[in-house]
Amino acid sequence: MISLLLTLHVIGFTMMVGMIVADFTIYRKLNKFLPADKPRAITMLDTAAIFPPVIGIGAFLVLSTGIGMVVLLKGIVFQMLWFKIKMVLVLVVGIFGSVIPRRNTSRLRLLLAENATSNNRTIEGLWSRMGYFYFFQLSLFGTIFLLSIFKF
Repeated sequence: MISLLLTLHVIGFTMMVGMIVADFTIYRKLNKFLPADKPRAITMLDTAAIFPPVIGIGAFLVLSTGIGMVVLLKGIVFQMLWFKIKMVLVLVVGIFGSVIPRRNTSRLRLLLAENATSNNRTIEGLWSRMGYFYFFQLSLFGTIFLLSIFKF
């Protein structure tokens, strides 16, 4: 049973990271169209809108199978330092991942829809901040992954 839960846990983790990498790739590609071709940029943002539900499914798998493994292991992992650090990082990923992209994507979509040249500097600044967010988010996922492998 632990092997099945662990497999589903890894699948959920892979779904989340894969969608975040895909979203990051679209945002990198979006740079080609900012601010010159705003309608095309909006189309790309609309395409990326399918990612959050898949990330949510992955998060559900990670949480439910993680809880299942903790129950089957009778909470032994709660005493391990790597697990405590991992849980804090998972909480940070969840909070930042659900708030920052949604807010920034909504703002970016509004700025692109206005199609005013005065928005170009704001659009580029917002796009730049999203790049930092993705780097931070993927770094957190990498750290979580390493903590899960090299338990201490």
